[in-house]
Amino acid sequence: MSVAAAAEGGRVLKATVTAQAEGGRANDALLHLLARTWHLPRRDLSIIAGSTGRNKIVRVAGDPQYLVEKVAPEIARLPRE
Repeated sequence: MSVAAAAEGGRVLKATVTAQAEGGRANDALLHLLARTWHLPRRDLSIIAGSTGRNKIVRVAGDPQYLVEKVAPEIARLPRE
């Protein structure tokens, strides 16, 4: 995973999975990757937009303050493209 510049400005997470994009397998692999990387339960992650495209919006459920404290440092450590 890495952090990349978005075409519209801002930053996005860039992740690659090897699962086929058939039957939702690639989406599931992405959510498992994020859950494992961020040390969160898989059930707290869901794709709320872009499930059939390359760009996705992922919802992370939980206490916002806890998530910022837990996930922000993980994202800060990612390489920049």
